[in-house]
Amino acid sequence: MGVVGVDRISRLPDALLHYILCFLPTKCAVCTSILSTRWRSVWVSIPILDFRKWRSHTTSTATVEDYDLENEIFMNFLDRILNLGDMPNIQKFYLHSEIHFDESRVNAWISSVIRRKVQELNVSLYGDNLLPPCFFTCESLTMLDLNLDAVLYLPESISFPRLKFVRLTFIQFIDENLTQQFFSSCPVLEELIMAYCSWINMNVVSISAPTLKCLFFDVPSVDGSDALDNCRVKINAPSLLSLRYCECVAKDYVLPSFPSLVNAEIDLMFLDDCLLTREEIGYSASKLLGRLSNVKLLTLSGTTFKALSFADDPLTNLPTFYNLIHLEVSLMFPCSANGTLLEFLQIAPNLESLVFVEGFNQNISNGDDSWALNLMSPYLLLHLKSEEQSYGAATNVSKRLRKLCSQVLVKH
Repeated sequence: MGVVGVDRISRLPDALLHYILCFLPTKCAVCTSILSTRWRSVWVSIPILDFRKWRSHTTSTATVEDYDLENEIFMNFLDRILNLGDMPNIQKFYLHSEIHFDESRVNAWISSVIRRKVQELNVSLYGDNLLPPCFFTCESLTMLDLNLDAVLYLPESISFPRLKFVRLTFIQFIDENLTQQFFSSCPVLEELIMAYCSWINMNVVSISAPTLKCLFFDVPSVDGSDALDNCRVKINAPSLLSLRYCECVAKDYVLPSFPSLVNAEIDLMFLDDCLLTREEIGYSASKLLGRLSNVKLLTLSGTTFKALSFADDPLTNLPTFYNLIHLEVSLMFPCSANGTLLEFLQIAPNLESLVFVEGFNQNISNGDDSWALNLMSPYLLLHLKSEEQSYGAATNVSKRLRKLCSQVLVKH
């Protein structure tokens, strides 16, 4: 006689079952309703709705008709789910799709989760006007991750009193005043990440957030158009701890001194059709770097040093970086910018470690590595404890530099 298994899972309390189902895509959680009468309505009470992986077909097997049918079935399913009267408040709502959904239906879905006091909203969709007016005054929202690949049409009334984390990807901004209002309407904002964003016909990009701790400009728009090279970037963030700026060189920077800044990463980009001259690029780069003098850990790309070298006297008027103890040079360092690096080391008297992540680009050094010897002056190495080339085979420059470094560092 076979042993009949005991259904121990179904005997668990509802709270524990809800917790378990929260780790599943909502489509899978709903499927548990066929297990038994006990399970029929368990999924209805889960506070997390995850529609990131809802497709059944793969691109290799599905026909156009299959996709269209599944899209319609999914939209109808989402209509029913979000119109259930006995659903609880929503903690997290995820909705991802690579197709265009009907604008009115998306508006209705987002309005529904806002009525249920959604706390974390993660939306990756295509199309304009997908956000209803009530979204911009959502009082419950604490985390927002938007990937729309569209213009963000902003209303005049904006308020996010609890919003702390914002990630914006492929967003197109078109109004500098409303954009400024959007960022300033988040009084407790702590982290702001922007990637592949465009600033269409804007002269000023202004971010004012007194509680902001992390600010990341990750990458410019894909084709480099509508980038920041025609904008003044104004940032008011006195509590900032971490800054990452991997973007086109802006026309100008209006920045505070960031008194609490701990780490910064600067990777300045400038395309061949950049609107700025070489001198303007150098001036803006120097102005940006000069506002980071309180930083402790600093990463500068090779192209950033190149941008700095375009200025006549790139570092003459910069303050001393007394707090800087670690400098990392990311991307291939152009030896033609060695003078700029040497000047910078002169204003970092307490530097303890210097790292060249991808080594040196000797193709533009004309075979002259005498500049490396200047790094070995007793003044520059007074506090230096390590020099490192992280990746790749050591070049003649790096071998010579490392040998001299090791000799001096042993003496310390």
